[in-house]
Amino acid sequence: MNLEVRWVEDLLTLERERSISKAAEKRFISQSAFTRRIQQIEEMIGAEVIIRNNKNNIEFTDIGRIMLVMSKNIEKQVEETAKLIKNIKNETESTIRFCVVHSLASGFLTTFLKKFPTFMRDLKIEIVATNSGEGLSLLKEGACDFMICYADRSNINRVGDDILSGIKIAETEIVPVSATEADHTPKHTIQSNFSLLAYSKHAYLRKLVDQLIEGKLIYKTLYETDNATNLKELVLQGLGVAWIPKINVEEDLATGKLVMLDHKEYCLPQDIYIFKNNLSDNKSVQQIWKGFQTQHD
Repeated sequence: MNLEVRWVEDLLTLERERSISKAAEKRFISQSAFTRRIQQIEEMIGAEVIIRNNKNNIEFTDIGRIMLVMSKNIEKQVEETAKLIKNIKNETESTIRFCVVHSLASGFLTTFLKKFPTFMRDLKIEIVATNSGEGLSLLKEGACDFMICYADRSNINRVGDDILSGIKIAETEIVPVSATEADHTPKHTIQSNFSLLAYSKHAYLRKLVDQLIEGKLIYKTLYETDNATNLKELVLQGLGVAWIPKINVEEDLATGKLVMLDHKEYCLPQDIYIFKNNLSDNKSVQQIWKGFQTQHD
């Protein structure tokens, strides 16, 4: 899929304005040109993104809502990257590279960064969102300095203590969640055939969820992505059930926007680790690692 950046802005503007003419004006193009852009998006994905039976108030199709979630996520990542760059002070030539699994790359990482040693504020930090397997491979190859990911005893053993060292920095649960009705009851349950919002097949969390539910629950997969943030947005829109790290939805659970489905047998505890390459001779990496060891002794 070759999605142009301008199309992301077009969709978000159309959602805000709910009018093609007003959205076109905001995008500084003619109404006909804006309409052609929307049609190009639809041709690219092979489905309509807006409902055309009500010209006075634009509504999005289910596919359109999925495209909106993707567009908002792209916009958010760009904004967060810009803020991160803006807040780096006293930049030096030393660069510390972090690989982080997608579901930890937003809320959790922001909290974790606040715990960094003071001297790290003078370092240039690069963050790459990836999946567990790719991130650990990059770490072994020396393409990054640290990897933050979920881990259990079996995959820690596979990492190999001779190559990488790991420190447990947090823990959470992978839990099934649903949007709520007006009376705060779950909009979806897992008691019968339900719509599953799933992780991509190569994602670490996909393997965990599959082990929990395959052969035990009846469901149809509606959507797949690497990104837990995308899944949460789709759940909030009421499109189905997703298994999401609890640390990613705590605020939504507290406000009642989401509800955790009460099935303890389908919840999975999971530890969060930071890994480093033992062969690294970067003095800043060694200093940072000692700081992490002190914090988590």
